[in-house]
Amino acid sequence: MKVLVAYATGHGATAEIGQFIRDALREKGLEVVAANVADVNSVAGYDAFVIGSPIYANMWRTEFSQFLGRFGDTLKSKPSFMFISCIRVLEDDGPQYVQKEYLYWPMLEKAGIKQVEVFGGKLDLKATNFEERWSLSARWDSETLPDMRNGDFRDWNAIRAWAEGIANKLNAS
Repeated sequence: MKVLVAYATGHGATAEIGQFIRDALREKGLEVVAANVADVNSVAGYDAFVIGSPIYANMWRTEFSQFLGRFGDTLKSKPSFMFISCIRVLEDDGPQYVQKEYLYWPMLEKAGIKQVEVFGGKLDLKATNFEERWSLSARWDSETLPDMRNGDFRDWNAIRAWAEGIANKLNAS
């Protein structure tokens, strides 16, 4: 089975998640290609999809929306899985909040995405520009200041478990 792991990324952290998922799926015997959604010109020949984006300014990346617009019909016809990386998941209600507030479900439903997994992200304030820092502070609705969240909060064990669950579903079909 041939799987495309396609991700949007701003500073590379979500790309690292996508590549980690690619490697976990390969370990389970699947043929997997990982690519930035901006570089994907065709999804022909793939049997399943794992797609992902970080959340920036309360929404997924523009190039991710464009990918869904171009290839949503194909995704709908094949097994498709989605992940989001977001620093907001560190809050008590974070995963539920991200699912409710940051995802545009009509577009996901049109592409046949029924479930989205949410992972912690990576925030390196030194690598962000002024606009990104301003947006983060202006939109922050947590009790903890954004600069206190500076670091890598990706749970690689949870990401591996999710990827292995996908591999098990795909290998069973």
